[in-house]
Amino acid sequence: MAIIGREEESQELTAFLSSDVPEFLAIYGRRRVGKTFLIRHFFEKQKAIFFNITGTKNGSSSQ
Repeated sequence: MAIIGREEESQELTAFLSSDVPEFLAIYGRRRVGKTFLIRHFFEKQKAIFFNITGTKNGSSSQ
């Protein structure tokens, strides 16, 4: 499936991946807008490692 209308995001990801130093990238936003699909589609063609981590909005760091 092709990605339509995400040229700007794809260019930003390409620039991010082209960096000569290790980088950290966080993708966030509203639910169901294609964040995970964009990342998976982009990185499936790259020699890169990525982690998909999900969390809660009102989470706590206390135990």
